[in-house]
Formats: sequence, structure tokens, C-alpha cells
Amino acid sequence: MRFTSMSGIPINLDMLSFASVLAGTFVLYCLGLAVYRLYLSPIAKFPGPKLAAVTHWYEVYHDLFAKGTGGQFTWEIKRMHEKYGPIVRINPDELHIDDPEYWNDIYCSSTISRPMDKPPKFKYRFGIPEATFSTSLAEQHRERRAALSPFFSKQHIRTLNDKLLEIVERISHRLSTEYAGTGQVISVSDMWSSMTCDVITDLAFNRSANCSAAPEFKSPLSLGMRSLVWTSHWNAHFKFLVDVMDWIPEGILGFLAPPMKPLLDYRIATRNQIRDILSGKNEKSIDASHSTVFHGILASNLPASDLALRRLTDEAISLNGAGMETTKWALTVATFHILDQPAIQARLKAELTEAMPDPSVILSWAELEKLPYLSGIISESLRLSYGQVQRIPRVNRLHAWKYGDWVIPPGVTVGMDAFHVHVNEDVYPEPLVFKPERWLNNPRGPDGVKPLSNYMVSFSRGSRVCLGMSLAYMELYVALATIFRRHNLELFETIRSDADFVLDFVVPVPRLESKGVRVIVKA
Repeated sequence: MRFTSMSGIPINLDMLSFASVLAGTFVLYCLGLAVYRLYLSPIAKFPGPKLAAVTHWYEVYHDLFAKGTGGQFTWEIKRMHEKYGPIVRINPDELHIDDPEYWNDIYCSSTISRPMDKPPKFKYRFGIPEATFSTSLAEQHRERRAALSPFFSKQHIRTLNDKLLEIVERISHRLSTEYAGTGQVISVSDMWSSMTCDVITDLAFNRSANCSAAPEFKSPLSLGMRSLVWTSHWNAHFKFLVDVMDWIPEGILGFLAPPMKPLLDYRIATRNQIRDILSGKNEKSIDASHSTVFHGILASNLPASDLALRRLTDEAISLNGAGMETTKWALTVATFHILDQPAIQARLKAELTEAMPDPSVILSWAELEKLPYLSGIISESLRLSYGQVQRIPRVNRLHAWKYGDWVIPPGVTVGMDAFHVHVNEDVYPEPLVFKPERWLNNPRGPDGVKPLSNYMVSFSRGSRVCLGMSLAYMELYVALATIFRRHNLELFETIRSDADFVLDFVVPVPRLESKGVRVIVKA
């Protein structure tokens, strides 16, 4: 049936009826879903905001739009715990626990009888779903990680000490010849980013990006990696964006999104390198002195599907990103607090001078680890840089967890995060104060028995503990020891909030208007 409206436009009643039925069905579906999530879900009994229990848009809002910047959901979770207690329901499918003593229960070893999965939602955060870091299923993750682990073992990393020192020497030389006494301002975040970029590309892939030679240390690749971090929440909440970016040719995508172009160029170059390795070219790189992480993967027992070009490219980008961002931020936090507190800087320099009377001769990582105050600075820097601030959820696929009087059913997503542990006042009195001395003389946790290091979770723990932990520690020790033994730095127009966690973009980010931690090199 058709009739004409007052404006003369014909209206089809059948179409109106269909639209009404469709809208009504959608409304009923939403109401039914809300009722299920509030009253019938396996986690309906757990405390938390009703709105968060009903819809994922609560999380989306805090991740993408809150305060005009997004990156606020970790802070919102903290407010939930203050109101509802140590266990809260933060979205329709997920629980969050704030209890440092429970960390090892969630982040335990995954076994055949107790597989610990990662929720599929977190697979797409960085647009590299096939990387080991992104792998959801415990069994597949175990296989992929086994192929990478030998390259990142502490024993192997120690053999790379001299190569790392070469990279740090290049930066030290630039500080002496280009910056000392000139008054030129350096962003230490850019400086450390260029170093970590060179380390991972040189040590892991035998193809240094030479970021430390970039003007003002502003490497296009490290800036591109930073832009990847800023897209993480969009990718996690809207998977179709990852699919769209995969569909658009890289040349066009780089034109449409210029900040991504250095990363896209690097992905193309990495893909070409992997393609050559897969085809048997560059055979000399198989020698021990040139071996890359890809040769280790190809020599492993991984199935053919895991040796595909696309998956190995995802793996490369994952290793680069993980090897750059968190270590760069830990070094930045360390630099700020050392320079911001003259007593800390003086004590560190005294210890370094005594250990290395000749500043041109830097001790190895194994020797630097024996310096107690430097070690305390590194531990405190890791504590206040947090590693990954976004929660790290796990799924106990087959078994229930028990937390106090609560029984968490199998298959439920449960998360914790380093931020909540590292600012816990029972574990770390005055948690926001940078106090290296809290790590001296084998300190203990709240119970007086467990070592304080038991509550250091920057690298997580269990089967998915950070693969690059040993490499990160070596970089922290060698870089800080070299720079602060040889150079006198001074903060330039920098305040505490330039080195504080303000925004959660998986990794901690300072206030949006921050120009970073900046220094001048004194003569």
C-alpha cells in the first residue's frame, strides 16, 4: 500500500512496517542481552558498575574519548576498586583483581592440563595478529615461543654485550661532539628510542636501522612505532580497522596516514628480508655471527603455516615494538628522576666512578649488575615505568579460580596490571616517590618473608613473561652506566608530569601536551 505525505513524497507502508519490525527486534535483542548480562551471566554476581556489565561501550568511552584524549580505562578501573573492592567486573565478559598476592595465580605457567589463554580481543591491538605476542591459544603460543626463546635467553643475550656497547658508544660520542656545551636541547625519549631501535634491529635482525644517527635522534622508524601504539585501542575495539588497513596497499596507506609511513616502509623492507631468507638467499647470514631470529624460527619444529611470510612479518614488527617502547620509557623515567634529585645523581656518579675509574672503559652487564645503587635505580625505574599499563587478561580455559570467597568459573577472562601492583602502598610505602634505596639490602615484601622483587611485575610472569626481559635489563644497565659515568646532563623545562603515567595506550604515556623529558649536555 502506498500513500502520499503532505510534502508530496510517496511512502510505502510495507517498508515502514518492515523498518518498525526491524527496530523493534533490535530493541528486544538489546533488552534481552542486558537482562542476560546483568542477571544470568556466569559473572553476574560479581560487583562493579551496572553500565559496565551491560555494554562494552563503557570501556570504549574511557579508552577512546574520556577527557578528550582517551587512555583512561586503567584509571577508571582503579576508581572501581576503590568503590567495589579488590575484585570487580569491568565489562560484560571480564573481571579485574587488585591484589598483589594473587598475581602469581593469574600469571602462572600454562600446562597441557591447565592451558592459560589470552582473550582473542587483545589479538588485534597492534595490527599484528599472527605474532607470538598476540597469539590467543596456549598450545599455539607455547610452540611459537619455543622457537624464539633460545635467541632471547640470558646466556645468549650476554654474548651481545659488546654489540650493545658499540651502539651506546655512538650515542655517547654524539653527546660529546655535537651537544656538550652548546645549549642544544635533546629529548631523552627520542635519544633512548633511537638506541632501543638500533639494538633490536641490529641484534635480532642483523640489519641496524641506524636510528641513533638521525638528526636530533628523531628517527622516523621510532616515531612510526609510536604511532602504532596510538592506534592500539581503536584496533582492539574495532577489528575491522585492522582488516581495512590490510586491504589498502601500503603505498596508499602511507599517503593517507603519513605518521605510519616509516613503519610501513620498515614492514616492506622486513618482508623483503624475510622473503630472501625463505628463498635461501643471503646464505652467509646463517653463520653464527650473522644469524637472525628468523633463522632460529626456520630451524624450529613449527608447522609450515607458521613459516608463512605474513606471520613472520607480524613477528618482526612485534619484536621491534616490544623491544623499543617499554625499555625506552624505563630509561626516560630513570633519566628524569636521576636528574631531578641531585642526591640520587651524586650517589650514582660516585658509585660509577669508583667502579669505573677510567670512563672510557665500561664494565660488562654481568659486572654492572653487582653495583647496588645502580641496580636500585633500575628497579625503581622499572617500577614507575610499569612496562605495560593496560591489564594483561588471562583465561583459565578448563579450571575455576578461587579468590577469597569468590569462585571464578572456567573460561572467564580475568586481568591484573602492573600499575595497580606497583602503586600499592602496603607493598611500596610512598609508592609515587622515586626511592632507589628501597631496593637495597635484600628488602622484603609486606609479610616480611617474600622478597620485594616478588612484587616487581613490569615484565609480567609465567608462560608469557616478556621474551625480551634479559635484553631490556642489559640495555638499562649498560646505557645508564655509560651516559651517567661520562656526561653531565641537566633538565630543560621539564617537570614531573613529563615522566609520569597519565594516559594508557597499552604502554604509559605522559600528559598529551608534554614536550617530553628534555635535557642539555653540560660542558
